[in-house]
Amino acid sequence: MTRPQVWVSATSPDIDFDGATPGSHWQLVGEIDSMQESAFFTYIQVFIVGRRTVKGPPEFYLDGDRDSEWVQQAKAQPPFWVAIDPWGQMRASIHGAHPTYLVSKAKAKVTSLVRRPPEPHPGRTDRPIKVPIKLTRVDREVFTRWRQPGT
Repeated sequence: MTRPQVWVSATSPDIDFDGATPGSHWQLVGEIDSMQESAFFTYIQVFIVGRRTVKGPPEFYLDGDRDSEWVQQAKAQPPFWVAIDPWGQMRASIHGAHPTYLVSKAKAKVTSLVRRPPEPHPGRTDRPIKVPIKLTRVDREVFTRWRQPGT
């Protein structure tokens, strides 16, 4: 199971890849549980496996890192850019998984979603903070893909 990593930036959607992160202005705030967020995961599959259609609105519950100051103050955050690493920590062990980020075409926001947040798997020892994030479409698209040049 892939757990895409979610990064946020209040200042810019630009990726300045340093070999490990999308740049100094980005903060790693958590992951997307692709099993619980299967409808939203279709937006990611468009870029990683060539899926043609997506399901549902462009929104998801972030499994927020409890130690992240951004997550702790999520409800007070102004709109922000989102960059998703579709491979997450598994990138190094996936053949052909080059550094890739799906960057929101517009700023996202923390808001309430129509559906309730899913419960974390009962076997998880770390209990993430569920943060509802809504993205905006621009010209019918939600993301722009950034790939490391030369890959």
